[in-house]
Parts: sequence; structure tokens; C-alpha cells
Amino acid sequence: MACGKLIISTKLPGIIKEFGYDNGVEYADDPGEVIDKAIRLSENKKKLIDHGSRARKFVEKYSWDNVTQEFETILNNTISSPTMAH
Repeated sequence: MACGKLIISTKLPGIIKEFGYDNGVEYADDPGEVIDKAIRLSENKKKLIDHGSRARKFVEKYSWDNVTQEFETILNNTISSPTMAH
């Protein structure tokens, strides 16, 4: 996804919960459908580009810079919390 490529996945509850719909993941109803879906998508360049763009946008919030900034914020909030004072 970070490379701007769409993902094809079966409809596993954890995948759907994490990525949802319309975020660069194309869902197959069952494993047997994955190859057919990949072939159909490879024939639709506009859809590939569109899904790839949405995939890239979705994962940008998980860049190392963003993840480390969020972690640093959590640590700073924990350290400055009144319950942490001795």
C-alpha cells in the first residue's frame, strides 16, 4: 500500500476491521476468486491507479515519522500526568 499498490484480500474480519472499504483494498468473496479479480483489475488501469492512490493515502498516517511522533506524545503525556508524580 505504501508503494501505491492496491491489495486483494479475502473478506477476513480482521482485515475489514483494520482497512475498511474504499481504502485501496479490493475484497474477494473467497480464495478462489482472488486470481480472477487480479486479472480483471489488471485490465482496468484507471481502477488500479485509483485504488493505489487511496491505498497510499490510507497508510501515510502510519509513516515512521507519524508513529514515532504519536509514541513520543504518549510518553510525554504519561510523564507529565499528575498520577505519575511521587
